[in-house]
Amino acid sequence: MTELLLPTLTAALYALLAWMTNFRNSPASSSTGGQSAIHIQILTAGTLALHAFMSLTNISSPAGVDLSLANTLSLTALVTVTIFWLSSWQTHLDGFGIIVMPMAAICVLLPALPFGSAHPMPLSGPLLGHILLSVIAYSLLAVASLQALFMAYIDYHIRHKHPGRLVAGMPSLQQLETLLFRFILVGLVVLTASLTSGWLYMDNLFAQHVVHKTVLSLLAWLVYATLLLGHYRLGWRGQTAIRLCLVAFALLVLGYIGSKFVLEIILGR
Repeated sequence: MTELLLPTLTAALYALLAWMTNFRNSPASSSTGGQSAIHIQILTAGTLALHAFMSLTNISSPAGVDLSLANTLSLTALVTVTIFWLSSWQTHLDGFGIIVMPMAAICVLLPALPFGSAHPMPLSGPLLGHILLSVIAYSLLAVASLQALFMAYIDYHIRHKHPGRLVAGMPSLQQLETLLFRFILVGLVVLTASLTSGWLYMDNLFAQHVVHKTVLSLLAWLVYATLLLGHYRLGWRGQTAIRLCLVAFALLVLGYIGSKFVLEIILGR
């Protein structure tokens, strides 16, 4: 029971943050908007600190680092929320919180559940660098994909003249598009470093069951690179940018999360 205490508390805090963010966008909070924003920022910082402590505890083991599917999802959620939180200091991103916080609440509970299997690996400098680069890259590109989804959502509601509460809690489409390509550019640079470090670290792609992950990650890299080239040279934007961004991230998810799911949950390796 004690093993579930901290994860449950952290998940409850994430759920509370989602509710507070949703309430802040309602007409009832118009008189206390500034004060509630400060409360949200402080509570987010505390929740992230608690989540970080649990992630480090779950991943660390006497045999090395445990990068099971549950631990990986929890760590990626932690970094994603951190990126969202830091970005929200400069840009009004309340709408993201309503979606990101519940997702993080689910992910933080996974390591405490009988979910997948542990596979500790001896920790080394190159491995640690590859892990950090991979998680940061996936998190940056996850934020970009969320922005792409919100751009599609906002565009739909504008076209049909049905602005919702999520639309009110988001910046303009032009601002979102600017942020989208910034995150994709930075994410692609980090993903490039991650793939390069992976090639240097891995001795045998087939023996280590990462060939499918590598191929799909390279395909995602090509799609992101094509999107950036098309945007800056040919002016690609709007629906084209949204579709290509989501296709590329789907390839990343299939390559990493999908492969881990098959190996750990279905095949039990």
